[in-house]
Amino acid sequence: MRAAAQRSAPEVQLASMLMAILIQGMTEGERTSYALAMMNSGDVLDWSHLDRPTIDKHSTGGVGDKVSLIWAPLMAALGFAVPMISGRGLGHTGGTLDKLEAIPGFRTDLSAGEMDEVLQSVGCVITGQTADLVPADRTLYDLRSRTATVPSIDHIAPSILSKKLAEAAATLVLDVKVGSGAFMKTAEDAERLGRVMVAIGKGAGRNMAALLSDMNSPLGRAVGNGLEVTESVEVLRNRGPRDVRELTLDLAEAAIEASGVVLDEAPRILLERALADGSALECFRAMVTAQGGDASALDDPSRLCGQEGIETFVVEHPDTGWVCSIDALEVGRAVAALGGGRGSDGSDPDPAVGVVLEIAIGDQLQVGGGQQIATVYCRDLASAATTEACELLIGAVQLSAGATSGPPQRTLVRL
Repeated sequence: MRAAAQRSAPEVQLASMLMAILIQGMTEGERTSYALAMMNSGDVLDWSHLDRPTIDKHSTGGVGDKVSLIWAPLMAALGFAVPMISGRGLGHTGGTLDKLEAIPGFRTDLSAGEMDEVLQSVGCVITGQTADLVPADRTLYDLRSRTATVPSIDHIAPSILSKKLAEAAATLVLDVKVGSGAFMKTAEDAERLGRVMVAIGKGAGRNMAALLSDMNSPLGRAVGNGLEVTESVEVLRNRGPRDVRELTLDLAEAAIEASGVVLDEAPRILLERALADGSALECFRAMVTAQGGDASALDDPSRLCGQEGIETFVVEHPDTGWVCSIDALEVGRAVAALGGGRGSDGSDPDPAVGVVLEIAIGDQLQVGGGQQIATVYCRDLASAATTEACELLIGAVQLSAGATSGPPQRTLVRL
């Protein structure tokens, strides 16, 4: 792995290794060794000097998934240290770093020393991967895309865990998404990925937990980086969409249980109190400030990046009936069409564009049609991109003739 990190190994040898793993598969022990070898190809962080237990989460990605922005300060409010290294959006899914960079001035390029300073002063930090952290994974990740070996769980799981292990949190909870808006489309595949990642983490000596969560419909109402920051703040104010709040609490509770840390009261009670009394929100404000961000933008969304020139457009559905599904993939594609996703050339997403859904599963679109289903935030009302986004949103909303059950239970299984 050192040779892969230094790019001194011939690509043909590395490609042969990747293909052999894809074809032959790996044992549990081999996956753990693979992840640890990638972890040790570069720097490994050390938080042994901190006076609070370290804990982190990872999500496999979804549409409207802003949980990390709430979860990290919530855990810090309960006395944990959260050294979270996050990624950027891929395809139709949003990235935590892209969301945070919608806050003016927010830095996602902290050094290990700067991470330490923020952790000690605030209790949580969210930043990007440094060049010295798991360099072998970057080499192999690029090569996997060129050798058609990306889909293998034997590559996916060690790749994810290598970065999280190098981050050195003692406890890690995994949010494994399943459904149309997730990379894993079936519960069987998602559960297998979750169990493989848990096994790798435990093999490396970490406390592990994992949840399967539904991603057939978007999480929350807001999809788009700046809009999701605003919705995250609403949840931290003890308001906001119920599904975002409950999934965040489920992941926090699972992480605390896995950590073995004994608290004075039941974890759920303490977590709900941290939202109700504003302590989690204050931790988020403190983190934003410590990482160079303008915390006043949390109270005034018009101060978020890219707001100049944004126009809004109401999307109406032509039919009547009961909302039985809202396809997460189609909503994600709509936001990408508006410029809210990373371009094929690697260009950054527009932080201000996106969609706020005005309906939920179980709602009735009244007789007569023409009911508002979403508000679109775009750059040009008359553009082809806006038209495409509106068509995708209408197509995403499926109706039935009779009443349907309400929004789905997000947490499906605890592994």
